[in-house]
Amino acid sequence: MKRISFMLLASAVALALLPSCKKKSSSETTVQSTPAYQIGQPISPGNLAAGSYKGTMTSGNTYNLTGDPFIIPAGDTVLIQKNVHVCVGPNVTIIVKGVLISLGTQQDPNWITACGTNKVDLIGLNPNADPAYSMKWTGINCDTTCTLLDLQWTHVEFCGASFTQNEPCNGCPSGTTSWSIFFQNGKGDCIFTDSWLYGGIDDAVRFAGGRIYFARNTIEKMGLLGGDGLNAKHGTQGDMAYNLFVGMCTNSTKCSDKGSGNMVQCNINMYNNTYVDCGYRNSQYGPRGSDIDYEQGGRGLCYNNLIVNCRNGIRIGMGLNQIPPPDTTNTIVGYNYIYADSGHEVNQMYPVVAGTWTKPMAYVIPTQAQFNLPTNFYWPCCNPNSGNDLPYNDSTSLAAVNKPLFKNFPLPEPVAGFNLSAIASVETGVAVTGSAYDFHLMPGSPGIGAGYAGFRAFANITNPVTSDVTNSNYAPTVTQPGVDMGCYQTNGSGNMH
Repeated sequence: MKRISFMLLASAVALALLPSCKKKSSSETTVQSTPAYQIGQPISPGNLAAGSYKGTMTSGNTYNLTGDPFIIPAGDTVLIQKNVHVCVGPNVTIIVKGVLISLGTQQDPNWITACGTNKVDLIGLNPNADPAYSMKWTGINCDTTCTLLDLQWTHVEFCGASFTQNEPCNGCPSGTTSWSIFFQNGKGDCIFTDSWLYGGIDDAVRFAGGRIYFARNTIEKMGLLGGDGLNAKHGTQGDMAYNLFVGMCTNSTKCSDKGSGNMVQCNINMYNNTYVDCGYRNSQYGPRGSDIDYEQGGRGLCYNNLIVNCRNGIRIGMGLNQIPPPDTTNTIVGYNYIYADSGHEVNQMYPVVAGTWTKPMAYVIPTQAQFNLPTNFYWPCCNPNSGNDLPYNDSTSLAAVNKPLFKNFPLPEPVAGFNLSAIASVETGVAVTGSAYDFHLMPGSPGIGAGYAGFRAFANITNPVTSDVTNSNYAPTVTQPGVDMGCYQTNGSGNMH
């Protein structure tokens, strides 16, 4: 046996020394493929029953979460490589006590969804008949021990079901509805970049503390009759930037220092976001937010946002039920662009409540001077369907002017009248997933170059002094402020969807 092995080895060496039959071109280069990043052992594809899991979901495979709950224990990690479908079964909850990382790519994104549920994006569709609010599964619920949630180029869809049992996770009691994503570790990191959130019954994301970087995403149809988009509470710090929001129920990006515990003040930079048709499904009247909201001691920088046909303007200060104002000393709002089709919507652009916000808001378009605002302006809490417009002098003349000039989106929108129910139906159907709508700015748009880039992203999530997210395989790319209004920049940066 040893002789045979030696003879085979000698033959192999002799063949290797023979001249090649094909001359190698001097221009040829050898490209070594980089193996996919992996943590632990591969998880076998197929059906995954309720239980605890760790390791890597491998590229090109489908994983069916058939049992509740799917748990990632504290100290363990589940990594999802690119081009993976995670099909979440009815009422299943994903509980992250350790670390969850999803590394989709632009060419091969990942999906965490109710597989087989089709989207219906039709103008005029009744929200109650829209599959976006069908609540197929609960959501991704991160416990207080979760140190990192990192989702890149990943679709998260059709969340918001009620917990069918007391889940082993803080804030997940039986019978309550789930947020699509819940993060609650004040010393942890939450990253959501270049991804998609579609369809949910309540908040898209609830942050109850943590370092966050939420950028370059598309968020559609979140909240049926209530609920916010990105709702940051006490202990949360970071950036919400370059996101596209379409058809949100109430506030799309929110900063509130409400909460308890010895954590840092809620401090959120909101910059270069685009908000379209938000705020109309909320069942409560009055000065509720619809796009941007700072309240209850929260603080941050708010620049370069593009707001189109939303129910209200930027909300700073008290609102319904006398919600306390934000930290106005440390909150700066300026260089934002607001457009509306109707006089009624224009009347909501400056939702000033007397005594709660004394700093001027420097909007680029329209200017405050165009509104001819009275010196002592009070917001009367009113029913939007009553026809009692707020006392601005120029609302009619400002309607449907100063269009941002989107590449492909009809302005004015094809709406018959401007009552609450009509707009709610229309904005439910204005979705961008799989459509031809294009919210990039055309050449000549007044939003090009009208922004302010004289500040920096919070970016604490990539600071090696404050964060553990230093691994180049999954650390986020931070996009600094851009001079064009909204999430799409004419230099090709910003949102890539």
